[in-house]
Amino acid sequence: MLVLRDLQNQYTKFRLGYLWSLLEPLGMSLVLWLVFSVLLGDRALGLSPYLLFLSVAILPWWWFTKSVNASTKIFRRARGELAFSALPPQIWVMRTVLSTSVEFIFSLPVIVLAIVLTRDLPGIYILFFPVAILLQFLLLYGIGLLVSSLSVVIPDLARVVKIVVRAMFYLSPILYSITNIPQSLQSIAAINPLVGILGLYRIGWWPEEHTTVVSLVISLSVGAALFIAGIYTFHRLKSRILKEA
Repeated sequence: MLVLRDLQNQYTKFRLGYLWSLLEPLGMSLVLWLVFSVLLGDRALGLSPYLLFLSVAILPWWWFTKSVNASTKIFRRARGELAFSALPPQIWVMRTVLSTSVEFIFSLPVIVLAIVLTRDLPGIYILFFPVAILLQFLLLYGIGLLVSSLSVVIPDLARVVKIVVRAMFYLSPILYSITNIPQSLQSIAAINPLVGILGLYRIGWWPEEHTTVVSLVISLSVGAALFIAGIYTFHRLKSRILKEA
């Protein structure tokens, strides 16, 4: 019910409502496609068809950005509700992650449109797409617990998070392919948990987008570490969170 209320509040603020879940990532994909495929031509990074290549990564990135940035404000915005609610405070984090997850699901027609335009159907490895969704959900829940808890004791954390998220856009294989990363640096790049997850989203169309086993293990291990760190940090700061409420 809380998630449904969040979505209703968000969509009723704008005249186009749900369409913004499609127009924002679609607009970003088209702009990046225009710059890196049309204007730069052969110098462009990534794989063909580039519009589909971008779309498959932009949507998860949009989800990641919205969820992480929203997490910095969770307990500040919920102060009044936390003080009188019988629900555990981590429900507010789950509520945020679920709301952004539903928005992500609603935006998937953008990929369908890109498939229609490029006529590039996925192969058997598309079965890893829902696995990537599950892994990203767990990652975002862990990061949400970590960031929302630390934001209570570090007021400026929201600004730091915005800078880190902006940097991760370029450090993640969104505009470019995993194959563009030199082999010697792939293990280092895999410290970014999105590297492995984005690879799982894309291998349905581009099997070469999978990372090495070592890189995938590193990427998923970092994601698991963030998940555990989020749970640990939340429980350590839970009394402080409730006190601040």
